[in-house]
Amino acid sequence: MIEDTVMITTDCVCDLTADLQERYQIPVMYYYVQTEEARFQDTREMNSDDLIEYIEKQGKKVYSSCAPVEEYRDFFEMHRRKTNAPIIHICMAQYVSDAYKTAREAAKDDAQIYVVDSGHLSGGMALMVLTAADMAKRGATCEIILKELAHMKEKVSTSFIVDSVECLQRNGRIGKRIATLCEVLSLHPILRLSGSHMGPAGLCIGSQRRFARAYLRWALRRREEIVPDMVFLITAGGSYEFRQFLLEEIKKRIPVKTVVVNKASATISCNCGSGAFGVLFLRK
Repeated sequence: MIEDTVMITTDCVCDLTADLQERYQIPVMYYYVQTEEARFQDTREMNSDDLIEYIEKQGKKVYSSCAPVEEYRDFFEMHRRKTNAPIIHICMAQYVSDAYKTAREAAKDDAQIYVVDSGHLSGGMALMVLTAADMAKRGATCEIILKELAHMKEKVSTSFIVDSVECLQRNGRIGKRIATLCEVLSLHPILRLSGSHMGPAGLCIGSQRRFARAYLRWALRRREEIVPDMVFLITAGGSYEFRQFLLEEIKKRIPVKTVVVNKASATISCNCGSGAFGVLFLRK
């Protein structure tokens, strides 16, 4: 049994790479992806490539949801058996998913489990998870880590741009009229996290590389404020060549030390659709 340390846990929608999960020993809770035929555990039974192929070939609806209270409770109990120390569980923004509310309900009888609303998702959430895990490794107390996460929440920048609005419309996030307008005019919405809510932040126009450059100019416009240590580039679908193009464009704009490139979870992908991507980082 592990003693005298803080355990950091999180959900699969943080889009951590497998090597980062392993390096920091971060237990990850799954979400579910519901197709018209069956339900799958995100990342364990279905990845984003599987999901995008299913959507594009069959044109069917796909929904995502966090695990129920009972499964979160099992998750916490499993890790409680490994440690007597506090557990900090970091969730997706509470107004974007039910995970925060569900995890809090599951942890309510254990005063040593702290459920944190990251205010973000995907790589933005991952930056907070990695910071907490690094602090725990260096012996920081639970109180200090929680204070740092609350401070960091306001400094993380999380945004995505959507190639096609088809998935947003199919899942009821935008209306048919707006979706038609976007398709006809080749408009691509930018979605941003703020105050634990997701909302529109702008529109880009044109072909894939044209709107990608426009989004990166917008996202990285105040480059002197960006912490260059680690930036996440998260993509849903798309080719290897396009990911390399995005990586080169990021490096042209900011003197970043490490760009973590990863595919979005199936949960993220089923809501933003193929071709969406985001650049996620910390501001000073």
